[in-house]
Amino acid sequence: MTMRRRWTDYLAESAVQPPLVPPSEMPAQPKRRRPGTVRRLEPPEIDIQRAILRALSLHPAVARIERINVMAGRLVGKDGKPSRFIRSCAKGRVDLDGFSSDGKVIAIEVKRPSTRRTVTLEQRQYLDQVASAGGLAGVACSVEEALAIVEGRST
Repeated sequence: MTMRRRWTDYLAESAVQPPLVPPSEMPAQPKRRRPGTVRRLEPPEIDIQRAILRALSLHPAVARIERINVMAGRLVGKDGKPSRFIRSCAKGRVDLDGFSSDGKVIAIEVKRPSTRRTVTLEQRQYLDQVASAGGLAGVACSVEEALAIVEGRST
């Protein structure tokens, strides 16, 4: 008859499992990168968009804010052949669009910090047009920058 083990019996055993592959057969370690050559991880743009959208929807100065999804593609007919090309919005449409509680238009283009300077010409023209008409427009890489745009603290 075997005795049932108690939890204290496990303390006597080694907690380290022996290696599955002997050290002599292990492959060589990969070469290390030079300092400063590893890119920092950045959150995807969609995560930044969601955080900004959530924060702005709670802000008292924002009456309505929504994400604009620009779609473009070719329609396919019943015969399977591609027909005309359609686009849901004009080129240059920004990611977040809405209006403030005092009636100003809000237009925010969301970018990752590393791609902040990659605003297209059409997007820049749209942001400038909104700003010249008295709206709140800008490029944001974080919630703080988006709040600065909405509160009028950004140039």
